[in-house]
Amino acid sequence: MMGRNYRLITENNTKSKLLYTYLWLTDIVNNAKREFGENWKTDLMAHLVAMRRKNDAQKNLMFWLVGLTAKTSVNLGISKEDLPDVIQNLKLHVEQLFGTEERGADVDNAWLLMMAGSATLNIRGSDKSKVGKQIERVLIRAVLTILGLQENTHFWANIQRDLEVDREADAEILTQRGRIRMEVGLIAAGNQEVTEDKIGRVGRNGIILFDKVGSRTRIYDTANNHGVKLVQIRNNQPLVEIHRHISPLVNYPIVAPPTTEEDIVARVNALPDSIFTFDRAEV
Repeated sequence: MMGRNYRLITENNTKSKLLYTYLWLTDIVNNAKREFGENWKTDLMAHLVAMRRKNDAQKNLMFWLVGLTAKTSVNLGISKEDLPDVIQNLKLHVEQLFGTEERGADVDNAWLLMMAGSATLNIRGSDKSKVGKQIERVLIRAVLTILGLQENTHFWANIQRDLEVDREADAEILTQRGRIRMEVGLIAAGNQEVTEDKIGRVGRNGIILFDKVGSRTRIYDTANNHGVKLVQIRNNQPLVEIHRHISPLVNYPIVAPPTTEEDIVARVNALPDSIFTFDRAEV
């Protein structure tokens, strides 16, 4: 709400998960070497396959062990049942690739790095989706509440598709002429096509709140042609822009937005705890 880079906050959380995972993988590999010896890779896979009940970490480990994520394996047409054959073929490939070099320990270290690389893709992808959705929903509720709108009276969040509208929406805001849609896409400059897609979804007077776009973008022209309000968060005053847009559209009083860092912090701290909590189905 102060126009800063929120990603720097969430990045520390993601890096913490990665570092703990790397330590865990190091322990897994070292323990497997002690227990299974030179065949630690294939024997560890066999051990995981034989387990009747696997937790999420063990399920992921099966794919990481062959340098894949579950999503990548689907794209490649590889099932869990295929993984024992996959690791045998990968082991043969590695032996052919490095068989003439006396670097067995280094090859094992390279294998561990391959596993860590797969874990990185997995965790970053999961965090981007989960944390991003949570922040988007908090942001909508917080922004509109700070501006004086009441949830389920003046705005509705997390709108599901129904017989009337076939696309879900992050929020709908009550106006004099019905409801307008609001979408949040915390997209950076490299993925502006996501913001472009939302322009056609929100309709006239709809609002799209996003992180930032590149300097050469033409999405503002597209939004103007559709009568859509784009609100950039980074290096901007999103509360002021949203207030300025919805004020002439509604027939109920709304609150002037805070503009200083001190006032914004005070307003956020005064928000009810319910703004920051979700039902399990929402996340």
